[in-house]
Amino acid sequence: MIFREKDNPRLKWLLMLIMAVLSIIVFSGCSADSIGMRSRHAQEFTQSLAEKSQRLVPADEPLDLETCIGITLVNNLDIKIADIEGRLAGIDRDIAFSYFLPQINLDVTRLEHDKQQLQKAMDSYLVMSDQHITQKVISGQLAVFYPSTWFIYNSYKKGEDIQTLVSERVKQAIRLQITALYLACLSQEASGKAIESSVEQAETLVREMEALYREGFVLKSELEDARLFLTSRQNSLRENIRLRTETKAELLEAMGLSPLADISLGGAPSLSTVEGGLSEQILKAMLNRLELKISDRNVSIKKDAIKIAIGDFLPMIGIFADYTNSSNSFQFYESILSYGISGVLSIFDGFKNVQDYRTAKQEHQKAMIKREQSCMKIMLEVIKARDALEQAKDLKELASLELESLKRNLKEVRALWREGMVTSSEKLNATSRYAAAEANVSLADYQYQVAVATMNDVMGLSGKEETSEKTN
Repeated sequence: MIFREKDNPRLKWLLMLIMAVLSIIVFSGCSADSIGMRSRHAQEFTQSLAEKSQRLVPADEPLDLETCIGITLVNNLDIKIADIEGRLAGIDRDIAFSYFLPQINLDVTRLEHDKQQLQKAMDSYLVMSDQHITQKVISGQLAVFYPSTWFIYNSYKKGEDIQTLVSERVKQAIRLQITALYLACLSQEASGKAIESSVEQAETLVREMEALYREGFVLKSELEDARLFLTSRQNSLRENIRLRTETKAELLEAMGLSPLADISLGGAPSLSTVEGGLSEQILKAMLNRLELKISDRNVSIKKDAIKIAIGDFLPMIGIFADYTNSSNSFQFYESILSYGISGVLSIFDGFKNVQDYRTAKQEHQKAMIKREQSCMKIMLEVIKARDALEQAKDLKELASLELESLKRNLKEVRALWREGMVTSSEKLNATSRYAAAEANVSLADYQYQVAVATMNDVMGLSGKEETSEKTN
C-alpha cells in the first residue's frame, strides 16, 4: 500500500502495527508447528519402530542368518530407496514411450468485449463479431519420422535395467553387511564365554595366592600380579559386553529394526565358496558381477547417444490436425477442420549438432574405458579376497593348534604347581596365555567366515549359490 502525505498518519501507524503483530503470530506459529511436528514424529517413529521390531523378532526365539537377511531385505532403508529409484527409472521409460503416441490438446477460450466490435466502412460502421465469443479447439500431433525418439526410449529402457541392477547390488552389499555383523555377534558371544571362564580361573587363582601369601609361600608382588590379572580379565569382560551391545545395535539398525530391541541369534552358519584356480575365480567374477553388467549398459547408452546425435541431422516429420468450433455467429462455418504435414530440418545451428556428435563419440570411448577400469578393479578384488581367505584359513588352523597346545601346557603347569615344582608366576603366565588363545580362536574363526562371505561377494555369488558350493 502506498501512503500519500495527505493520508492520516495515525492510520498509517495503526496499519504498520497490525502487520507487525500478524508477522510475529505467523512466524511464531510456524516455529511452534515445527517443534510440535518434530516431537510428534519422534514419538510416532520410535513407537512404530518398537512395534515392528517386536512383531518381527519374537521374544526368546533365536534368529539364524537367513532369517536376519530375509527381514533386512524387507525393512532396510537403503534397499527401499534403491527400489524407489528403480520405480522412478520405470516412470522415466514410460515418459519416453509417450513420444510415440499422439499428443492431443483441448483449448477452450471465452472472449468478452465491453463494447460491440465494429469495423469502419465508408461513412458507416459494420458489426464484425459477437460481443461474447466461445471458441473450442481440439488439436493433435503425431511424430511420423523422428529417429532420435527410438534411441531416446531405448536409452531410458536401459537406464531402467541399470537401476534394477543397482538395486540388486545394494541388496548384495547389505547381505554381506548383515553376514559380517551376524558373525561378529557370534564371535563376541564366544569370546565373552571364554573371558568369563578366564575370570573364574583368575578368581580361583587369586584365592589360592591369598591363602599361600598368608602362609608365607608367595611374595606380595606375586599376589599383586594375580590380582592385576583378575582386574584385566574383568575389564575385558565389561568391554566385551559393551561391544556386544553395540554390534547387536548395528545389526538391528541394518535390519531396519529398533537398535534398542532385544535379539538372540542362532548357531553359526556354514559358509562356503567355490573351489578352483585364481583364473577360474576371476572369470566367474567377470561373468557374475553386477557392476560389469551395469558398465555394459552404460556403454550401450553412450552408443545410443551417438545415434541420437546423428538423428539430429535428419528432418523431423509429423502430421497434425485441428478441429475448431466457434460460437461467433458472424462466421459462415461454425466448425473448421484443418490438417497437414510438417517437417523441420536443421540447416545451420552454429555447428551445435556437429559438436554434439563429437561429444557423444568421446562419451562412448569414456564409457568403454570405465568398463575396462571396472574389470581391472574386480580382478584385483578377487586376488585380494583370495589371499585374505587363505590367510584367514591359515590363522584359524594356527589358532586351533595354539589353543590345544596351551590347554595341555596349562594342565601340566597346574599339576606341577600343586606339587610345588613351578612358581606361581609360571602358573599365572600359563593361565594368561591360555585365556588369550581362547580369544584368538574366536577371532580367527570370525575372520575366516567373513573372508568366505567377502570372497563370494567379489565373485558375484548369490546366497543360494553360496550354500551349493563346496568349502574351499
